Amino acid sequence: MIRLAVVGTSAITEKFLAACRLTGRYSFSAVYSRDKLRGERFAAANGIEKSFSDLRALACDPETDAVYIATPNVFHYAQSRLFLEHGKHVICEKPIVTDVRQYDELSEISKKNGLVYIEAIMSRHCRGRDTLLSAVRQIGKISQARLDYCQLSSRYAAYQSGGHVNIFDMSLAAGTLMDLGVYCVYAAVDLLGVPRSISASAAFLPGGADCSGAAVFGYDGFTAALSYSKIGQGAAGSEIIGDRGTVKIASVSQYAGISLVKDGGETPLLGMPPRGEVMSGEALKFAGYIESSDESGDYEQVSALTHNVHECMDRIKADAGIKYPIKEYCI
Repeated sequence: MIRLAVVGTSAITEKFLAACRLTGRYSFSAVYSRDKLRGERFAAANGIEKSFSDLRALACDPETDAVYIATPNVFHYAQSRLFLEHGKHVICEKPIVTDVRQYDELSEISKKNGLVYIEAIMSRHCRGRDTLLSAVRQIGKISQARLDYCQLSSRYAAYQSGGHVNIFDMSLAAGTLMDLGVYCVYAAVDLLGVPRSISASAAFLPGGADCSGAAVFGYDGFTAALSYSKIGQGAAGSEIIGDRGTVKIASVSQYAGISLVKDGGETPLLGMPPRGEVMSGEALKFAGYIESSDESGDYEQVSALTHNVHECMDRIKADAGIKYPIKEYCI
């Protein structure tokens, strides 16, 4: 059993813990929160014995093998580095870093210390990926792709009322590209490869956060149009179009709701997963990378994919004018 600690006490942390329980590969060693009382309450509610309010003390904990980080994006680099330098495996919520330079630096530290360091990204590790790759191979030469993730934020009304909302706070390296657009970029690079060209634009809220955006990835013989928004709810889904058929994807973040349109008919291939299963793929893979050398090849592929995705993310930010007013990376 992998002794896992969690950093952060939000709803996403509880979902990841539930996913870990489904795998049967983890025990829970500790939780960290800056708020001591909040951490203690979270630990008690989730059957976790220890609670820390000192991050460095957790990094030195001899009863912790690995750490799941689910804090605001701006903290991911420094927190991941702290744990990797103290011999802990790290799975960090998306986006794993703010720029690709940080990812490459932390990857080198993890390799030097013989550790696993991955991004908690649902799509790459879900059961729908094989179904989707198989379907794409059946549609012939690709002529176009549309990858969309437009989801109205449940916190948008609070933002409009003048409240502070983390996901629209650019000092936390937040915004729509980092929260939702990253799934579109992952799908493009994972399914279609690294693009030869990228052009992008974004719309911004008064506080400077990108609230919606689009990017066009240029490939040999076709383009992929990526769209993402947190201020409106999409309904059309995504599709990859070939000269012999089309693959429809209801959820680009989960690689689910997949159907194949071909020869005048539509064949459902995969529905939506049970809610509790959504994050179990990444939890299972993280355990496999830690415990089995048989997973080393896939781990290397995932590491290369993460580098390529965040290189593309940097190119989108530069072209769209997305900037983060960050003075330093703090723990």
